[in-house]
Amino acid sequence: MEAKKHQKELEELRKESFINKVLSYEADFIKSLEKSINFVFKKFNAAFELKNPMDESEVLQLTTYIQTSMLETFSLSTSIMKIFDNFNYAVNEEDGKVYFESECILEVFTNYLSISEFKLEFDKENPIFGFLYYLYYSEVKEHNDEAYNILIDFHFKLYGSTVYRDFFKIMKFINRDFVISPNDNHIPIRIALLDSLNLINDLNNNVPNKENIYRIIHAIVGGNEDNVKKYCLSLIGKNSLSQKQITRKHKEFAQRYINEKKL
Repeated sequence: MEAKKHQKELEELRKESFINKVLSYEADFIKSLEKSINFVFKKFNAAFELKNPMDESEVLQLTTYIQTSMLETFSLSTSIMKIFDNFNYAVNEEDGKVYFESECILEVFTNYLSISEFKLEFDKENPIFGFLYYLYYSEVKEHNDEAYNILIDFHFKLYGSTVYRDFFKIMKFINRDFVISPNDNHIPIRIALLDSLNLINDLNNNVPNKENIYRIIHAIVGGNEDNVKKYCLSLIGKNSLSQKQITRKHKEFAQRYINEKKL
């Protein structure tokens, strides 16, 4: 009896050890997803970056076109869209990197395995265990190849669903300088044009009362006087701590616009 009990305990220990080894690949799986999603968002920056200002209404029109394209290109069904609608993420404003909770992506991927039809079979209670086994542990090449195909398809669906759901937000995030809201009146772009014409520098050198500089600029560009002051502060020696900044993109557009008009 003791020998049988010992043998059973040994088998349970081996089974537990095997399960833990397979599940240890979760970290590698999540890391690979982080790398690929960050790669996709860098491509977003290149593909969706505006060179000229665009009104929000124009971005909304473009969004409708993009959403239709995503549905057709990635064959996004209602059930697939519902799964990926639970994918939550944050983007770092400084470096554009994407961050998400590992539990979130594992839940989304588990649901994806549960409703889709694949050549591989997965346990309904814990499908991700079977996937990790096929991807990292199985020595059967066909199983390994199919697991990679599933992963590739998951990436495509994640990409398409994310663009479908968040295209407008992504456009506004990437193009903070150039997507113009209805109440903005193109103020930073107008100020950048005046700066490129050297007007603000001349005023800064010749107007003793600096408050009058903001009032003169405000009289030209209109809008909210306090916002105009904050934008000007980012140009004439006092770095504004607010989000109202005349950026490199504003300046580049203004100079390009002036050069084209001169031509």
